[in-house]
Amino acid sequence: MKLHSIILFVVFTFVFPFLACVTPQRAQVDHFFYQGLLSESNEEKIEYFENALASDNEFIRRAAADQLAMMMAGNVELSDKTIERMKREAYGWWATALNVTSREHALSFFLSIESNSDSFNMARLYALRECEKKGIEFSPGEKAAIEAHHAVFQTRYADALAAFKGFQANNAWPAEMPPIFLEYPNLINDLGRTLLFAPANREGVTLLNRWESNLSDQEDDIRFRIVFYAARNARRASLNAQAITLFEKALTLAPDYEQQDACIWYILDAVMTGSSSDFIERLRRHVPNWHNGNSYYALMERFLVKLVTGSEWRNVINTFDVLKDSNSSSKGGFAWLIARFIEERMLNAEDRRLAARAIGAETATAQAYYQIAYNAGENLLMPSLYYRMKSGVALGLPLLVLPEEDTVPDAESAPSNALAFLLGFFENNAAGFATPFIRAMERSLSPDELRAVSQALSNAGMHPLSMRLITLYLYREGFVKERRDLELMYPRPFREIIEENAERFDITPYMLYGLIRTESAFQTAVVSHAGAGGLAQLMPATARAQAIRIRDAGGPNFFGPDDEIDRSDPYANVYIGSYYLNYQRGSFGDMVLAIMAYNGGHFRVRRWRAASTLPIDLLVETVPIYETRDYGRRVPAIGQIYKELYYND
Repeated sequence: MKLHSIILFVVFTFVFPFLACVTPQRAQVDHFFYQGLLSESNEEKIEYFENALASDNEFIRRAAADQLAMMMAGNVELSDKTIERMKREAYGWWATALNVTSREHALSFFLSIESNSDSFNMARLYALRECEKKGIEFSPGEKAAIEAHHAVFQTRYADALAAFKGFQANNAWPAEMPPIFLEYPNLINDLGRTLLFAPANREGVTLLNRWESNLSDQEDDIRFRIVFYAARNARRASLNAQAITLFEKALTLAPDYEQQDACIWYILDAVMTGSSSDFIERLRRHVPNWHNGNSYYALMERFLVKLVTGSEWRNVINTFDVLKDSNSSSKGGFAWLIARFIEERMLNAEDRRLAARAIGAETATAQAYYQIAYNAGENLLMPSLYYRMKSGVALGLPLLVLPEEDTVPDAESAPSNALAFLLGFFENNAAGFATPFIRAMERSLSPDELRAVSQALSNAGMHPLSMRLITLYLYREGFVKERRDLELMYPRPFREIIEENAERFDITPYMLYGLIRTESAFQTAVVSHAGAGGLAQLMPATARAQAIRIRDAGGPNFFGPDDEIDRSDPYANVYIGSYYLNYQRGSFGDMVLAIMAYNGGHFRVRRWRAASTLPIDLLVETVPIYETRDYGRRVPAIGQIYKELYYND
């Protein structure tokens, strides 16, 4: 008993106080990294990052080493001791760049890594300088390959082509592929992509076909890359027949399912320029070999539009018949169309028999096809999400089917080091620095970790990246979607402003949320390539014209002292955007047409409406501009999600 009492005395007197001191000290060490990011002084940065190298969290140590390495590459002087500590903790490309020892080692670094991040670009420049210092020299061909590979990942294709021409002799490409392409096959991809943007793009077809014919026995991977990019170059040169033949050949060589799907996609894309019946026949041949059916969304959506625009109702049924047993939710759009054709009595007797036979029924009913379209959209991906919504309305079913309660996270479990590192950006007021680190780590995070980071981003108002992280797990096969996931995917920022203006202009708040989320993903200062700005993405002329109407009608004056409108102001932007949407609805007498006019322009939509006798929902399927067509589906579908999440009461 006496020994037991002594042990307890020692533990409570010395060990517990020691542990209590260690934990805050550890936390302080972890804070140093984020303080270093926030500091504007190089001396302070170095001190903070040096201290962070002592963290127990390996992700913090690596990140601190990365920052110190970039400072050193930028000619900031570090002590020998700091450099040694930094090298011990360096990870990834910096671990390689800081320890280049031979020409082969350097070539592997320069030609194997595919990145255009600031960190890699700094590591690359540092490694080039180190090679020069150490007398590591490269042949002209190796220099050309190094420069070309880097230029491709910066999308500087003219520079890449100039670099690749270092392999030419007397302005002629070699008859056989240079050995370095065999050693580093990524160079084949680089050259193939570069030649797509060459002025004479038939040059790529000729060159790659010649190299492929002169190959000795090589692995299928090498031959696949050459044939695949020869096919893409033929497609770019409008050599459709040759492109199809080459893609069919590449399909037999494809090393994985992803590349097989890519070949099939290009084959179908090329065939679509011909007759619909030829496309359907080719589709029938290839659908059984689809692996990721959803990768064909855009392709099948274009074909659907072609059929509806051409009034090819029977081929809509024939296409559904091909797709019905596939893993592609594209079949939902075709099923919904057939349901609408049945309701509108647009099918003749033979078409109705085909529609019945396609689903193994005596009679084709709209209800049966609506159910198929509804089920096909359960993944909540566009455009099948839209067809699920429309079918759900017809069937009296909700768009969302969620568990009654979310799973309860384990409050006792500590976050992993990876999660603690990422959440540290938000806990230390360094959220503005978080994006590249999140992007680098996101693929290795679990759904729970992605959800936690997404929540932190949402709380910080960084909604686009928050929503993007949710997509990394929300659509995984077998994942059970919960309300909290969808609330992160479809958040409600600026609630007071949006709901106030929705009420003012008699617009449902969920529809206004659908529009603003689609337009800007809740970024107040974002400006599109066309010049639209703010939450509701107002063009300068549109904002000005509507602001004048609002002012002249006795509403607020949104013009500043310089007679300009601040489109980044949330209140002004949402007010003007809501007013404009309401104006379009008043002009057309229909919200769907108003939504499309908001995106595609008033007079354009008026021409489409005047030229068509189709019901409005079928008219949407014929809109020739993809962005406006997608907008006419996306905004109502997202609006319905907001309704069911927040406004059903």
